[in-house]
Amino acid sequence: MRKVLLGLVMAAWVVMAAGCGEPSTGKSATEKKFEDLYKQYSARFHEKMTTDAEKMTAEQITAEATRIWDDVFGSQKDLLRQRVEEILADLDTAAPVNENDCVEVASGSRVEPGLDLSQGAIPKQFLWNPVAAAQMGLNNWLSRLLQPKSFGLRSVLLANAGLFWEVLDRNVDHPRLLLRQGPMLYVVEVSRQGDYYQMEKVRWLRPKSMGPATPPKEPPEGVIPPSPAPPPTVEPTPAVIPLPVPPEKPAGKGSGG
Repeated sequence: MRKVLLGLVMAAWVVMAAGCGEPSTGKSATEKKFEDLYKQYSARFHEKMTTDAEKMTAEQITAEATRIWDDVFGSQKDLLRQRVEEILADLDTAAPVNENDCVEVASGSRVEPGLDLSQGAIPKQFLWNPVAAAQMGLNNWLSRLLQPKSFGLRSVLLANAGLFWEVLDRNVDHPRLLLRQGPMLYVVEVSRQGDYYQMEKVRWLRPKSMGPATPPKEPPEGVIPPSPAPPPTVEPTPAVIPLPVPPEKPAGKGSGG
């Protein structure tokens, strides 16, 4: 349940912003067709959920959305690819990362998006979009990497200021994306698997000028980081990556209250 809710909260804004946001002028034929199909998918999903949702778990609801997505978009791989090309083209170009000036804090590979569905179903309603795939994989990776206190700051940061993805490589089959948080850099590579994306690699970098990097300690076994609160409802806000929180120092003898 935690993984499902975590992934849904952190990826929803990406799907809306990059897939079918507010009406605007100058839309391409690809974007218009995508929106028409997305409206069909959304209408079918919510019509079914009106009567069935209260009897279903979060995993079952997401699995049903996946099934309906495949019904609507299963034969539209070319359209989805063209829409992805447009999304990648719209991202800001990231300045090249100078590896000589950076130190790697941590890295991971083949990170799952953090959604547990029955029978190996792929939640393509999120993962058709490489930005959403990168965001969900990064969130899930950090949820395991950071201590609960550090990861708990995520909801506070998310509610106050968002970060935005940039692109290092617009190759639609293997895009490389970058997320900046102040001096911190998160480089994510994803690969296209037919009509969805999976995370291949993630790297957390920081400037050498900040001193030696100490990899975060994973939470003790059995300790689950808290799920972040949903973002504000006024605007869909990009997810923010928290900085590790140093352990609290014990108070010295004779210190005042």
